[in-house]
Amino acid sequence: MGEKELLGWLAGYTKRRVENTHNRVKLNLNLLDYLGNYTDGPDLPDIGLFQPSASNLLDATTEEYDKLRVGDVRAERDGTSVTVSATARYKPDDDDAHETDTYGYTETDFFEAFTLVDLTENEAALVEAFVPVAVDEAGGFAGFRENATKTNSLLDRLKAITLPDPDDVADDLRRYVQTRERADELDARIAKTDELIDEIVYDLYDLTDEEIEIVESAVGE
Repeated sequence: MGEKELLGWLAGYTKRRVENTHNRVKLNLNLLDYLGNYTDGPDLPDIGLFQPSASNLLDATTEEYDKLRVGDVRAERDGTSVTVSATARYKPDDDDAHETDTYGYTETDFFEAFTLVDLTENEAALVEAFVPVAVDEAGGFAGFRENATKTNSLLDRLKAITLPDPDDVADDLRRYVQTRERADELDARIAKTDELIDEIVYDLYDLTDEEIEIVESAVGE
């Protein structure tokens, strides 16, 4: 393929990339904007069937770990089941034995907290979308507080999350899910277009595999 043809392809893919990015930026993915003022529903353990996970660090309290708190959380859906997992942040006794951040905290890998099974499609979509938002908002939103205490573990904090009433937010949740799916579709298109643009640029400059690796490593950093 000649240089002129490659430049033509590059211009076309670049235009497509700009269009997809423009459409992606316009999408509102703030779940709370969709839900608005809603009626409170059940706490997390009271929707579907609650299935506890094996004991792990999420069961700990500040009796065992100093300044223990929830770090990150994820809710992974598999059909009509959702598994909630979280990382834990705490201040270790021995800083030299742990990788710590600016504030002296170390963070664990994800631990499984529990799984909710036998959910309806609407309930599963709600748990998947809402739990990360509740944790991100913190400060007592939806009953969630990030800090463990001497009597409250991180698992207790996650189980205290209060969901919106699934029936009350069904239509709003459907609109959010449709928008989220459209965003995921555009993200995939953008990623694929970026790959094609990179390949064309590498061909234009006749880069070797070693040079390509150096460029991608530099961009990644």
